[in-house]
Amino acid sequence: MNGNIRRRKSMKLLLISALLCTFIAENGFSQKTPPKKTKKTEQKGEKTTRTEESTPDKALDGWRIKDYKPYIKAIKDLEKLSKEYSEFTLKRSIDQYSRGIDTLDDMVTKTAELKKEYKNKKYLNERWYWQEVDRKNAQARYLRRLQLEAKTKSITNFTKSINTLDDIRSNALKNDPKYIDFKSKLFRVYISTQFDLENYKPCLPILERYITLSEENSKDIWAYKYLANCYAFIEETLKKAKNASEEDIVYYKNMKNKSMLQAVELKYGIDSVEFKELQKEVQLDEKKSEAINVNN
Repeated sequence: MNGNIRRRKSMKLLLISALLCTFIAENGFSQKTPPKKTKKTEQKGEKTTRTEESTPDKALDGWRIKDYKPYIKAIKDLEKLSKEYSEFTLKRSIDQYSRGIDTLDDMVTKTAELKKEYKNKKYLNERWYWQEVDRKNAQARYLRRLQLEAKTKSITNFTKSINTLDDIRSNALKNDPKYIDFKSKLFRVYISTQFDLENYKPCLPILERYITLSEENSKDIWAYKYLANCYAFIEETLKKAKNASEEDIVYYKNMKNKSMLQAVELKYGIDSVEFKELQKEVQLDEKKSEAINVNN
């Protein structure tokens, strides 16, 4: 009898202990480290147990780090070296680039539709030639305005994309061919769009960065065409400026000539008639600058 009572008490205690353990496991204190998960893997018919290793900086339960922003600059800069931060930043840059491209594509589609509409429409109210000229000029101005507005809007997105991309610090990602390819495409569309808006000066630093990104870019004939035009614009601007130094003017003249020669060399070859003809013109241009400097 007493033995049965003792057994029942023991069973009761065991049941209470089991329930208590279950409660603690399910509703444990948030500051406790979560138990390590295990995975069972089979190799050559044998079952082995492997412990999943968590990353060293993985936040334990209780830390609320979603809005964490380091106060110490050194720590903030250090966190930018992480692959996760760089991949997230790259995604943001691609999104900004895509918005700019979408704006340009929409503009191209819209202008093509309007040109087709203008061409097929019958203008029965036009009795005189000057009416037709005025109408075509007005249509051309409207199309040009659509293009300028779209390109200006897209430049905002491309600029944001470049600035976001420049925030990436991971060397592994920056050396990835896919990353370099994307950065090159971003630079190309930024340069060509700015150039269309006649914003020549902002093109220069991006062009100079572009040709150093890869071997392919260093042989891109269009890069040197754009460079020659931008250097020429700065040269002419400095010539008109009152306080511009002759040294700066000569620098941009030389860079313009160097870019022109590079473009012609890439297209025709260094031994071509075209290259030799341009070389003569460049030498004559530089001699004129020397003569002006001597006379002054």
